Amino acid sequence: MVTSIFWQFLWAAVGAVLGILLKPLWDFAASRHGEFTGVWQQIIPPFEGEPEKLATVKVRHVSDRLIATTHRTAPKLAFAQNWKVEARIKRGLVFGIYWPEDTSKLPGSYGTLQFKIRDENRFEGFYVRVRPDGGDDIMEFRESLKTIPLRWERA
Repeated sequence: MVTSIFWQFLWAAVGAVLGILLKPLWDFAASRHGEFTGVWQQIIPPFEGEPEKLATVKVRHVSDRLIATTHRTAPKLAFAQNWKVEARIKRGLVFGIYWPEDTSKLPGSYGTLQFKIRDENRFEGFYVRVRPDGGDDIMEFRESLKTIPLRWERA
């Protein structure tokens, strides 16, 4: 009887440990199959004197979340321009935030984005970029926030 209880406890403990260890692998495998998982292209059309901007976007779609990284491909600068994106999908909309991977090179390049899902291969919307003014201690908006057109298309 004591031996049976011991083995039941042992197998329960082994199952719990395996569950904890294998969950990240399960989540990774599940994230690869979301409808919007894959490589996309981000297009920011010319806007107020700025040139067209293009980026590669690598998206993981898990449940109602999009987790992405963007890498600017045009125009080229002397340093890599990369951002992280976290967003939610609700009723045909994608809304989220973005921020630079390297804040020392892109200190004010963060904000929000919102898309309408046009179809499984195209999101259309806008982003709002924070425009800091002043030193490192105090951040103030130097102009009204503007919505800047943006779209993602599956590559």
